[in-house]
Amino acid sequence: MKKIFCITAVLFTMLAFLCGCQKSVDYCSYISEKRTDIYLYSNDGLEIKIYLSEKENPYNADGIKGEMTTLTEIFVKFPKNPEEVNISVGGTENEMSYRAVENEYYLSLSSCGISGESATVTLSCDGESNSYTAMNVKDDGVMTCENAVKCVMEHNPDLFTSLTENRIFKGEIYVRLLYDEGCYYYVGVCDRDKNIDAYLVDGVRGKIIANKKTST
Repeated sequence: MKKIFCITAVLFTMLAFLCGCQKSVDYCSYISEKRTDIYLYSNDGLEIKIYLSEKENPYNADGIKGEMTTLTEIFVKFPKNPEEVNISVGGTENEMSYRAVENEYYLSLSSCGISGESATVTLSCDGESNSYTAMNVKDDGVMTCENAVKCVMEHNPDLFTSLTENRIFKGEIYVRLLYDEGCYYYVGVCDRDKNIDAYLVDGVRGKIIANKKTST
């Protein structure tokens, strides 16, 4: 009888474990901003930077994930600013807007056919046209946005547990690929009170380099 009781107890324990696994929270499904790729070109004072992202629209740091849309952002800096800049990239052609504070030209697209290791960018400035190759900074050794979130989860599991109730995560997560002589990730966890726990993650090793708390 005692043996049967032990077997039954083990079975119930295994069942509870399996049910718990099935009901675990997919925190990566709460990512409301995901910058996946960065393309760069720099030579003779000309700088081209392209960000590929998915982002909630409208964007609102309120701890609630909204509907996601794709976004391509292009930034261009010149050694000497032209009067007018048109850009052709990824099968689209548009006029860029000048931003005086940043002293750069900017274009935002809902979608763009950029992918792979490089992107050809053609700039037409005051009647002169030139093409450049912007390279993707993310190689095969760089982790994904989702894995960067998992690194933060392993580093501070209590943060995610404290924001989880009835298997619902009461927050949203921002993940942005960064580049500074190497790839890094910014991971921000925003709660419903607009408090953000921010982490800087090494994009290759997954090590947490820095963290801080902010509020919006």
